[in-house]
Amino acid sequence: MSDKFNDLVRLLRELFQLDQPDLDFGLYRIMHAKSGEVTQFLEKDLLPQVKKAFEQYQPADKVAIKKRLDQAVAAAESLGVDPDTNEKVLQLRAELAEGADLEAMESDVYDHLYSFFRRYYSEGDFLAKRVYKPGVYAVPYEGEEVVLHWANKDQYYIKTSEYLRDYAFRLKPDAGDAGGDPMRVHFRLVAAAEGEHGNNKAAEGKDRVFVLAPPGESGHDFLSVETVDGREELVIGFEYRPATMDDWTDEAKAQATAAAKKKPPKQKDLIDIAVKAVLATTSDAIDGWPTELAKPHTKVNGETAEYSRLQGHLNRYCA
Repeated sequence: MSDKFNDLVRLLRELFQLDQPDLDFGLYRIMHAKSGEVTQFLEKDLLPQVKKAFEQYQPADKVAIKKRLDQAVAAAESLGVDPDTNEKVLQLRAELAEGADLEAMESDVYDHLYSFFRRYYSEGDFLAKRVYKPGVYAVPYEGEEVVLHWANKDQYYIKTSEYLRDYAFRLKPDAGDAGGDPMRVHFRLVAAAEGEHGNNKAAEGKDRVFVLAPPGESGHDFLSVETVDGREELVIGFEYRPATMDDWTDEAKAQATAAAKKKPPKQKDLIDIAVKAVLATTSDAIDGWPTELAKPHTKVNGETAEYSRLQGHLNRYCA
């Protein structure tokens, strides 16, 4: 398989959300239900279908013709005949000049398919990209003396995070299919501050961030275990609001730079604070959860990360 075919399959796996099998909410749950059929198509059915489509060009394949030409030249030379005067050699050379490079054609097909899907899908959003000439678009004109027009006129786009309200994943994705406990973890937004409206930008330092919910009297009120569909799931509560100086912990503040200590913690700092608080929690009610959450995170490409599974999902949730 060529590199371009592998690139196409990798993009399609991302588009169909097959690269995140542990996520367990919304669209991801729907896509996972059909993941078997999609994976079968990408890994086993797609390549043979492309190969079959190119069979009609097989007689004109340059590689095959070149092999026959080399054999004809060798045969002519073995008989003491000048290959340049041999009718068979001349015929094969003519066919070679007009032949098709199937390998190059196949590579172009993968490249065009990759460009097509990439044009409409990027970083979790579906959108149209300019792919041939920037700044060229049609202007509707009805004879007015002055017409004001801009590239995205009549387009209205509001980007909302699919992770904002609900984000859930399974620490043991395969266990559920076998009747075991998949250990589902749910990030839940328990409070959110109202954001800016219209074209008003948030004041510096007032951007909303994800903050672990208050510990409360128990010291770990941000954690709870709920029963859903007969199975327990761990719920981790978060607030979505501007950070304050009170969100610093003594440990995090001690490790921060002198300049950072003078301001509320950034999202990266808050993720570190949340990870340490959750993993340090000891309670019979959540026994076993911190151990699984503390295990190294596995990246999409299969590599083992240097951070925990909890931090890996928080990085995605808070992005």
